[in-house]
Amino acid sequence: MESEIKYKVNSEKAIETILLLSTLKDGIDLYHVAKIIFYAEKEHINKYARPIIGDRYICGEHGPFPSKIRDLVHGKEPYLNTDDLQGIHKAITVSKGDNEEFPHISPLRNPDMDFFSESDIECLFEAFKKYGDLSFPELRKLTHEELCYYTSFRDGEKEIDYSLLVDNENENRDDILNEMSETAKYAVL
Repeated sequence: MESEIKYKVNSEKAIETILLLSTLKDGIDLYHVAKIIFYAEKEHINKYARPIIGDRYICGEHGPFPSKIRDLVHGKEPYLNTDDLQGIHKAITVSKGDNEEFPHISPLRNPDMDFFSESDIECLFEAFKKYGDLSFPELRKLTHEELCYYTSFRDGEKEIDYSLLVDNENENRDDILNEMSETAKYAVL
């Protein structure tokens, strides 16, 4: 396998991404937010050789999930700094019903679109359109069929390496992997 590719997550952009998705569908749940972001980042990598926010994708029971996004929505204090906590609490409200596994998110303000490039917006809206209204079982099935998830889970890896997000059939695969390998540690998303 290629050398491991990791990015430093942009917390402010992560908050704005959560906020953007919550303005597109008020009351969207964390599961849908996580999967839309996963697919938007995967698409962005395959088209533009970089992720949108650079989150760490973890192999969970219900498929890959972005760990910083999860921590922000849940307000996990040991994993978040003061700026992250203040930023997320000023951006969204989170609610969870008694019989619900995933919390719902509602916006408190409009997202700051200056955080996003045109390609970021393109991939986020495309992923929202494609996956935003799918049911939990449909999304779970799709993400479990993703080669990056299946391979990482099978190999006992908890974190999905970014190199696995580049589709094998992508005609620019080698170029994308080379660019990501060279720029990941310096990238400012």
